[in-house]
Amino acid sequence: MNSNPVQIPAVIPGPDDLVRDLEQLPATAAILPRLLKLLESDSASIGEVIELIRVDQAITARTLQMGGSAYYSGKAGPCENVEDAVNRVGFNQVYKLVSYAATAQLLMRPLGAYGLEPADTWRQSVACALAAEQLATHTGVNHSVAYTAGLLHNVGMIAIDTWRQQQWPDLRFTSEGIPRETTASETQLLGYTNASVGAALLTLWEFPPDIVEPVGCQYDPSQSRQQQVLACLLHVAKWLRDAAFIPVELPLPPTPESWILETLKVAPESLETRLYEVRDAFEALGKLLE
Repeated sequence: MNSNPVQIPAVIPGPDDLVRDLEQLPATAAILPRLLKLLESDSASIGEVIELIRVDQAITARTLQMGGSAYYSGKAGPCENVEDAVNRVGFNQVYKLVSYAATAQLLMRPLGAYGLEPADTWRQSVACALAAEQLATHTGVNHSVAYTAGLLHNVGMIAIDTWRQQQWPDLRFTSEGIPRETTASETQLLGYTNASVGAALLTLWEFPPDIVEPVGCQYDPSQSRQQQVLACLLHVAKWLRDAAFIPVELPLPPTPESWILETLKVAPESLETRLYEVRDAFEALGKLLE
């Protein structure tokens, strides 16, 4: 842990104050809760979805770019407008498409406090989203909700690192690996963890409780009062996120606690198969994004 920081702020803000004062963090992800609400509505139309996407120029551009890929639609070639992109991928796939577009700028960044390069941050986020979506199939959880919780599970790290750049440049955390990661180091130096900050930021962006609470309880699902299944799902998705990319000569991380797997009705022996599925899905998506 960093026991000799060169410069320590006189006051370390709490999670709510930290995220409220950030000015350099792109809020494009805030479109996702509104899109989720639209897609879950029986009366929503493609036109309403298109109008929401058009609100942000960067999201529009990225949606057009990705909508032109055969990965989503089976038809390669440029899209001339948002309507074309949405119609190509279909109503069921548009959320995933827009979520990548909305979070690209947010997730593709180095996190100096955590020793992560942009590719690491992106891989963790997307692999966790894919793993969460896979687990949702077997638990009855809404796929888009699980996917979003996975995609944004480390947004607290991004917020803390953005604050660090402005207020405490020498701040560094030490990771103990899955399942606790940097939480001991964060608690010692800040008094709270990235999970608390992530929950505060998602609340500020008006994400629903079924996404906010699992992110806040990702390290200890037993603390979740209303969304324990989703919190367990996210906890296991993080295990898959890391295990999928460990070199074959190294041991896998400790298996998630048995009660967590039982809550999800996931057999421990099935985890290894699932991690290969996550890796394959990530590699397929990587080819698209290249």
